[in-house]
Amino acid sequence: MRETFSVMTDSPDKTNAIPDVLDSCRDVVRAARHVRIDDAAVEAFARRLVREGVAVPEDELALDGSASEIANFVLITDALNFCFWGDAGVEPWAVEHRGQVWTRTLAMVAGMLRAVEHDRAWLTAQRWAAATDADVADLFAGKGGIPMPQRRREILCETGAVLHAKYDGQFTRLVAMVERDALALARKLAKDFPSFHDVARYGGKPVALLKRAQICAADLHRAWASAGHPGLANLGALTVFADYRLPQLFRHEAMMVVDNALAARIDAEQRIDAGSDEEIEIRAATVVISQLLCEAMTQAGRTTEAWELDYELWRRAREPEVTVPHHRTVTHFY
Repeated sequence: MRETFSVMTDSPDKTNAIPDVLDSCRDVVRAARHVRIDDAAVEAFARRLVREGVAVPEDELALDGSASEIANFVLITDALNFCFWGDAGVEPWAVEHRGQVWTRTLAMVAGMLRAVEHDRAWLTAQRWAAATDADVADLFAGKGGIPMPQRRREILCETGAVLHAKYDGQFTRLVAMVERDALALARKLAKDFPSFHDVARYGGKPVALLKRAQICAADLHRAWASAGHPGLANLGALTVFADYRLPQLFRHEAMMVVDNALAARIDAEQRIDAGSDEEIEIRAATVVISQLLCEAMTQAGRTTEAWELDYELWRRAREPEVTVPHHRTVTHFY
């Protein structure tokens, strides 16, 4: 049987305060009790990246449309870009489109693209705001079922309602308001759209992670640039997008070291609670390790920004030799 997910298991900070991502993650790493960083392993992996190179991939499932349509498509797919894992041993949910079978994140994008190609109304905030459970079932129909379907319907509706009320249904209006600044865009998303407010608490203080908000800015830049439109500025201010896959790679490469008790829980594929100290330490260390990698690569003569490195790290994390399990947290934040 597939994993059964409950709704609203996240533990976001309710104050709406958004500190600097890197600074707040560094504070967590300094105080961490369950996770530490191996600096020598980070240096060694940085040298490998310099030798082997870092590539930002082409979009495999791009929308053919105007700049405004592309922006809305990026917003809604990144709003739904979370939690694609299920029970161990069960084949992942999959969607067939354009003659290929897509799984996990790409299955979600393929499902939305399939819907848009059938009905362009799926690019509008009004259509998202009116989404039903049956709509979600149709959007993501395939082999098996997408995890957390009810939460995805809620976020479809929420995203549509906010975009319609605040920005007349056009994500480009928000982008223009922040003057195409990637970091400002991510922070504005986190302030205005509740599901993007990825701010936890650790030691009584807010910790900003902003995974989906930051990746939305980077994805929009890539999508617009690929379609020949001007991209965003200030992408170098983004951090990596702390999710499941990067810490999986970092444990495999011994850059992230977790204590024996936490390692046993991850390896046994037990749940790590959203908002727990362990989960926040894993995600914060992911951000800090990636920054250290960028700094080491720059010192070696190869400047790479964190958002570019993220795509390379995510690709490497999916390679078959990475057999360390990812941590399992039920959340709509990643």
